Amino acid sequence: MKGKLKIRLLDYLIAGALSMMIWSCTYDVNPTEPVPDIVSYSQDMQPFFDASCVQCHNGGGLSLDLSPGVSYDALTTGDYVNLAEPANSLLYTKIAPGGSMEQYSTSSETAMTLKWIEQGAENN
Repeated sequence: MKGKLKIRLLDYLIAGALSMMIWSCTYDVNPTEPVPDIVSYSQDMQPFFDASCVQCHNGGGLSLDLSPGVSYDALTTGDYVNLAEPANSLLYTKIAPGGSMEQYSTSSETAMTLKWIEQGAENN
């Protein structure tokens, strides 16, 4: 009986240790990068669009052409940017958590987009 108790106790200790190892391991596949104090359209926003959006939003694919040279006008003349309520901007809500394009932006890029709109969505 004493031997079975030791084995059972050892089983619980091993199971507990394994559980702690499994649940304590985390890996962030999208580490948060700092958002610039002043978001530049040409230095920050367009490179984001080039890397994540232009392959589909290029004038021949999905609506809203985000190609260099035309993206700023496309965003600001459509209903994509709402300066009065930046968090309600279509551009932001599409890439924010729960949006239909959220898988194409990191949390840093989403925060940067909102900040750009809050700063007046300038073509800088």
